[in-house]
Amino acid sequence: MTMSKIILLLLVAPLRMAAARSDCLPGGQHMEASFACSMMWLSKPQQDLCIRIMIWGGIDMSVSHKEEETGYVTLAAWFAVESFDVTRIAARNQLSHNTSLSGQERHAYEGCMKDYALAGRHITRVANEMLPSCRFTDLSYEYNRALNSIVTCMNRLSVNTPLYPMVLADQDKAVLAYHLATLIGVL
Repeated sequence: MTMSKIILLLLVAPLRMAAARSDCLPGGQHMEASFACSMMWLSKPQQDLCIRIMIWGGIDMSVSHKEEETGYVTLAAWFAVESFDVTRIAARNQLSHNTSLSGQERHAYEGCMKDYALAGRHITRVANEMLPSCRFTDLSYEYNRALNSIVTCMNRLSVNTPLYPMVLADQDKAVLAYHLATLIGVL
């Protein structure tokens, strides 16, 4: 996949996410995005990641704007989907074009491709099927399967590989998506 296709994927993602928003919970609490982020995280970098995700999804960050929590949860799941896709493409490109990869690195990247395929299936199911249709049974299972696959990939890699920082960032995004899901009280 070319860089222009990756950029297009990242530009279209917020539109796809906006269509997936739903108000699942009768009497669901509406809150400001910045409040939702501060409820879940204590550290400044984690709050910043949450706010970046909200801005990426086109959420109005003003104090007067409030949305139902399911929208924030869905947005975080879609952000993870898109990030996982970019990392998977980067791994594939390294395998295809980086002739200096050692046999061990190549094996690790191939394993990560499989790990990311599994992680992508689980987080996409959350973002595309479960949250929009308000089916919360097994939601925790799906998040955990996605996160476990990312961690498996991370454990395969040396910290010095170009892919490692991307996988580490994906782990943070998956954990954030999971914790935001606690807002809707189903985890």
